[in-house]
Amino acid sequence: MRGIKARSATAGYTLFLLFLANLFNAGDRALLGIVVDPIKADLSLSDMQMSIVAGIAFVLFNLVVGVFIANWADRGNRKLILTLGVALWSGATALTGLAQGFGSLAIARILVGVGEATVFPVAYSMIADLFIPSQRPRSIAVFQSSLFIGLVLGSILAGVLAAAHGWRMMFIICGLAGIVLVALLMVTMREPARGGADGIADKSVPAEKMLSTIGHLLRLPGFLCLSLGTAFASMAGGVLPVWAPAFLLRSHDVALASVGALIGPTVGVGGIAGTLGAGILATRLARGRGSEVPGMLVPLVALPFATPCLALFLFTPSLAVTMGFALVMNFLLSMALGPCIAVAIGMAPQRMRAMSSTLMLLATGLIGSALAPALVGAVSDALQPTFGVDSLRYGMAAIVPAPLIATLFLWRAYVVASRHAPSASR
Repeated sequence: MRGIKARSATAGYTLFLLFLANLFNAGDRALLGIVVDPIKADLSLSDMQMSIVAGIAFVLFNLVVGVFIANWADRGNRKLILTLGVALWSGATALTGLAQGFGSLAIARILVGVGEATVFPVAYSMIADLFIPSQRPRSIAVFQSSLFIGLVLGSILAGVLAAAHGWRMMFIICGLAGIVLVALLMVTMREPARGGADGIADKSVPAEKMLSTIGHLLRLPGFLCLSLGTAFASMAGGVLPVWAPAFLLRSHDVALASVGALIGPTVGVGGIAGTLGAGILATRLARGRGSEVPGMLVPLVALPFATPCLALFLFTPSLAVTMGFALVMNFLLSMALGPCIAVAIGMAPQRMRAMSSTLMLLATGLIGSALAPALVGAVSDALQPTFGVDSLRYGMAAIVPAPLIATLFLWRAYVVASRHAPSASR
């Protein structure tokens, strides 16, 4: 009994540390979106250049490096990998405050992306080794909720610090704060035993066969549709941190010092409630089934309702009503990732779990975090001569159909994966 309690306490504390790492991760990502317009003005950049810095440059390096980090995490010391990642992105966040133009700003954000590429492979791999299958949707939901808490805190902090000290000092202060987390990880985190929650021997491919691992995962029933569905579901989530603050500044005349405090809690409350709610519902659906697949019913119900909320968020003239729809929209959109990641790591062999989550995040990042913000920026630039400051509103409207497309892919993944899911509790 004491051994079980000790393992449970260790699992809970490790999840807490992963929660903190993702909170810092999300907080640092939120900083740039709050100060898009001041940076754009100071460095004489266009909306498309800001999209490249915040989206394509950041995400592509984050994802490409993430594949190699995932391969490392499936074989190496995950505590070391995460600690190095936090140190790198914290230093690069501070360097963002020293940027003198498009090139130096892009390099700083690329380094942030490389450091932050360590979080998700390490976290999902550790969670799979710490919690049994029926507990994973809830554990992943707790971990994912840190994303929205980080966005809230990061948005508020960025707005206040940028208004008081300028955007450069804001980045420097926030970057240096990551040193505390580095020390905490080094001193207190323990590396969990692989397969400890499953109680079965590792039967994965040899470590050197990374391409074989990727090929094996892509051939798993439903995995490709699951990845694409999650990617389209993330498009709005990829656009909002980059463009929602600028949208409120331009189309609703919100002051810079207030934009973070306005959008952060609104988006955060919806995101946290949706993430935790989805985790609880998916865990109940998965309990006694021997598989996480039934939890996919949660995003299949939620996502179709997110589409009208996204449209109303963009085109409602009242700021209060706009933020109300932002809350509901984020509640619904945030119900997708946790259950889908739980299915991905559940269907993968033990030493492919970091890679399975990373391949899903690769699709999510390319479509949701790179393509979507760049598409919005390009449409906004193209429509600016006609619509002026409101061109961003119409640029963001380009992603309104995305939740419906996601639903189609996830339904196909659910049908295929259900045929191959175990019917008894593991």
